[in-house]
Amino acid sequence: MTSPEPQEPSALTQYRLGMIEKTLEAIRDNLTQLAQLEQKHIETREALGRAFEQINSHDERIRGVEQEMPTLKMIRGWVISGVLGIIGLLAVTVFKLFTIKS
Repeated sequence: MTSPEPQEPSALTQYRLGMIEKTLEAIRDNLTQLAQLEQKHIETREALGRAFEQINSHDERIRGVEQEMPTLKMIRGWVISGVLGIIGLLAVTVFKLFTIKS
């Protein structure tokens, strides 16, 4: 028995192998791009997490300020009333000084 001699690949086989190689290259390129996009997605997700943590801390601070606002408004009203009262007393005193000398 003689061993079968290897046959040269036909043109169709060469074409199919070439198409398979191109397809594999396209798959490789797409997988590389997918890995890069996945990495960017992970970084974006982490950045969003940090941003929401900052927002929550700002919310807490704002709530604290909002709770203190009525007290601050009341104190501001007292200060303004006190300043106006003192100005009124000074005006009356100055008026009395000038009217007594006249």
